[in-house]
Amino acid sequence: MMVIDYDKILMLYLERLTGTISPEEDAWLTGRLLADPEVQQIWAQIEREGHAIDLQLFTESLSASQSLNLLKESIKTAEPEVRRFQKITWKKRWAAKLSIAASILLLFGYGWFYYNHHKKITDTNAIVSLITSGQQPVSLQLSTGKKVYLNNKTPQKIAVGKTVLAASDQNLAFSPGQDTSSNLLVIPKGENYQITLSDGTEVILNASSSLKFPFHFGRATRDVYLTGEAYFKVAKDKQHPFIVHTPLTQVQVVGTQFNINSYETNRVTTALIEGKVLTSTKGESPVDLNPGHAAVYTTTRGFTVKPVDTQDVISWIKGVYYFHDLTLQTLAGNMSRIYNVEITIDNASIAAKSVSGILDRSNLPALLEDLKTTMGIQYYYSQDKLHIK
Repeated sequence: MMVIDYDKILMLYLERLTGTISPEEDAWLTGRLLADPEVQQIWAQIEREGHAIDLQLFTESLSASQSLNLLKESIKTAEPEVRRFQKITWKKRWAAKLSIAASILLLFGYGWFYYNHHKKITDTNAIVSLITSGQQPVSLQLSTGKKVYLNNKTPQKIAVGKTVLAASDQNLAFSPGQDTSSNLLVIPKGENYQITLSDGTEVILNASSSLKFPFHFGRATRDVYLTGEAYFKVAKDKQHPFIVHTPLTQVQVVGTQFNINSYETNRVTTALIEGKVLTSTKGESPVDLNPGHAAVYTTTRGFTVKPVDTQDVISWIKGVYYFHDLTLQTLAGNMSRIYNVEITIDNASIAAKSVSGILDRSNLPALLEDLKTTMGIQYYYSQDKLHIK
């Protein structure tokens, strides 16, 4: 079987674009595009990159006669190899085909790849297109080790033993079943996702977060494990307290609404929206929170309680992030997670400058233009990175 990677799908894309793809390759590619999420994702990325730099125009500008001559030379060189492999394996026949198509990849692919990855792109719409093309799907790793991708825009039913998952690209629910083993829901950068647990508890996970949970709570307590950030609306059950474990703390509730942010290695913030929670950690006295307050735990200072604007705290659920007196370096880190893009600040003198404002997850161009106006920055996209200077 052919190994799936970017270069091989790129080659098939270019062969289809230039009309040189064989019927066998075309049929194989069509099948993979229908059935394989990985191939679908690579193909979508290549299409977006092609649109961003007008690949059709780029290929048409090259010499057709030069392309034909190179192709003839490569076929002439590869023909004995093809005959020798003809009666062996599909994998080896593919290797021969790849050698035949090498001139196309050399002529079109590497030229495009070099152009796309080294050109300094300043158009914000093209930048957004390139960034979104690399988006990873939400995934659910089952207790069996099997991984399920939840990126299908059409709702789907997935049977896992006696449990039936109802999944889409935005949320996951399931029939409780009796399986108490833990599963891991992983949210990549650039995505939010909602899950309804077996007891009816609703959890909205922010980008670059994960939640470990069972399909059925079978113990005296309802335990889940969080990394990153999530908003919880816990179903009431006085007989079975709900406990959220983070890398540094745990939060115990019966039924309430709260937000936990554990992105930073040495810091966890628990903000209470409604009801009551008790947060604790080893060696520290438990903290009883009231609505409108947050318990901030750091490894150096322990717990500190402070009032918070709850609307600011949970605005991320709607894709809006308020930031107050953040350094540009810190803001860039947040942007990297929210928009799924690596960000480099080329001008070290502006990294420590303070900035306040609003970040809309669906409108990166507006944020970049606001920073350009208020801070005088310039930006461009090159080699899979967003550069700020």
